Amino acid sequence: MQDRPDPVSAWQAALGRLQLEIPQEQFNTFLRPCAGLRWDSDCLVVGAATAFAVSWLELPLHLEMVREAVAKAAGVQSNVRYEAAPTARDTSQEPTVSVQSVVAERAAHLRTAVDHQGGQSTQHFGSAGHSLPSPGTVGLNPRYSFDNFVVGESNQLAYHAARAIVGAGLEAAPGYNPLLLYAGSGMGKTHLLHAIGNLALQQGVAVRYVTSEQFTNEFVSSINRKAMPEFRERYRGVGLLLLDDVQFLVGKEQTQETLFHTFNDLHQAGAQIVLTSDRPPETIAPLEDRLRSRFQWGLVADIRPPSLETRLAMLHSWATDSGSEVPTPVLDVIAQRVSRNVRQLLGAFNRVVATSRLLGAPLTAESVATQLDAIVGPDARAEVTAQQVLSKAAHHYGLTPEQILSRNRTAAVAQARQVTMYLLVNELGMTPTGAGRFLAGRNHSTVIHGVGRIRQAMQSDSRIRHAVVAITESLLK
Repeated sequence: MQDRPDPVSAWQAALGRLQLEIPQEQFNTFLRPCAGLRWDSDCLVVGAATAFAVSWLELPLHLEMVREAVAKAAGVQSNVRYEAAPTARDTSQEPTVSVQSVVAERAAHLRTAVDHQGGQSTQHFGSAGHSLPSPGTVGLNPRYSFDNFVVGESNQLAYHAARAIVGAGLEAAPGYNPLLLYAGSGMGKTHLLHAIGNLALQQGVAVRYVTSEQFTNEFVSSINRKAMPEFRERYRGVGLLLLDDVQFLVGKEQTQETLFHTFNDLHQAGAQIVLTSDRPPETIAPLEDRLRSRFQWGLVADIRPPSLETRLAMLHSWATDSGSEVPTPVLDVIAQRVSRNVRQLLGAFNRVVATSRLLGAPLTAESVATQLDAIVGPDARAEVTAQQVLSKAAHHYGLTPEQILSRNRTAAVAQARQVTMYLLVNELGMTPTGAGRFLAGRNHSTVIHGVGRIRQAMQSDSRIRHAVVAITESLLK
């Protein structure tokens, strides 16, 4: 047998390669805490921090990338097997880089000062020193917090931006005011909106949360009661305004006019505004241009359908929170079968757990697959084929499938090809080798490179994010 380095050294060398190929957040969370344990025949056994980390690391794409890195680092072909090992290295004290730190240099912070005058506490935000009433009941759901929001690559920009505006001391960057979060139904934007409000309330901020429909109804009622001064004070005397589903303002001209002036007053006073929508502001029509432009003054962040890794993380989190012992194969089945949105995923999880508790049904992958047929129908993911992914990607980019399969390396074709690779691996769960074989016999290393390029580009390029979301949604229709 060929000489091999000791397992600790082999794994450390592999980590050096993997750090350049895997997104930093995922690398720090799952790979950095691992440690090489031993060689078992031709297999390197690696200790992971948790059982959930093992399930993530054993996804096909990650396994193949790690096997290749270990083979190059150790100088021999080798398989990799993970074991949950609590003794794996603790990296909680190691520094990590967050989205907030990347944009910190353009932050001029919203400040809180407390004046003690006659026993009264008054919060001042921004340079205008806007005086706020004491916070009261604002209709926020206390169950929604940042702590129980599962972060993945599909939502991390929105999450970090939301955290940034209610960070230590309620510090926020003017570049985030307003913050507009957009996503389809059930993706988690309202969860983040409530999480922002709940944390701000804990910091003594006057918060008002309202849906666009409620805002409209209150506006109309105030006109009928001739109580507009009261309405204006209610919305312009806050430090944080949370407005949900702004797309429902379409066609309501007087309401848009009122919101426009409310927006201006709050923004000039240094108050923070957070909005949600089911689409980007530039596509909300017919919305007044002046209001649309203000929605785009700050940061616009989208939330995409959760990836398989994120869905698995959510399911593990829910299982832990509920005290339910759900076998990992069962969670795998749910994650693979339910992919449209978070709300449907939670519904499927609750259904499975409730059925097991109430009826004594066994929690097996087979029994759960049968239950899910009643919720989401036959396996939608199994109905999506690699050929359909190729056709939808080609259609989105105005190309033919043959052009994507060709050796054409022009920028447009290359990007469409890499997006196709990303979808084949992340949405269909194909291995890089299988995806490469389908794409006219391309090498698995080429696929890994293409998937990595798209994953990285999605963090900063809104056009690529929109392309991935649009193609994914077209596959689910």
